[in-house]
Amino acid sequence: MENKQRERDEVLIAFHEKCDVPTRADVERWTEAHPDFAQDIREHAAVRLAMVADMVEQSAQLDDDMIARGRSRVQAAMFEAEARDRVVAPTASSGPTLNAMLKAAGLTQPDLARRLPIKRVVVADLFAGRMRDVPPRFSTAISRELGVSVEAFNVAHSHAARTPALGGRAKSVGQPVANQRSFEEIIRSSGMSDEEIAYWLADA
Repeated sequence: MENKQRERDEVLIAFHEKCDVPTRADVERWTEAHPDFAQDIREHAAVRLAMVADMVEQSAQLDDDMIARGRSRVQAAMFEAEARDRVVAPTASSGPTLNAMLKAAGLTQPDLARRLPIKRVVVADLFAGRMRDVPPRFSTAISRELGVSVEAFNVAHSHAARTPALGGRAKSVGQPVANQRSFEEIIRSSGMSDEEIAYWLADA
């Protein structure tokens, strides 16, 4: 595990040094060369490009249309790279996925929501990878119902959050985009009672 982590860090450092402002071709080339770290490479590229976009906006050296076109290219590149990687080789995870855990427990998402109990939309967002964070109370309750360790659940959640189900459209390019929210945002907009909301946000 330690060797794998070291190898991942070395790949990301090399990618950063070689591709300071990564293009779509850079992302595709590096994910093909290092399929085990494809998701990490995409994430690094997305973060780096977002930082560059922020710096461009703050410097005010480019007009709004040019910035919008740049962001469109970034979104398109990330979407195409992710789609290509899914076709070439499924993203590897270090353990079972949330859906695999659910199936092994003999449950459906509605079943799980009833057993917690919590609104079904919260469970749906979790399994779709649209929940950015999971507080201890929620992860413990979910793990208990799925019959897995909290650590295993957290690994599966982390994997789901890295590859969220796409929804909505990116206006300038028409590509699907993921809409992730915090646990607190999801809970507060779930339609649960004030008492239920307070319970689930007690340690959020």
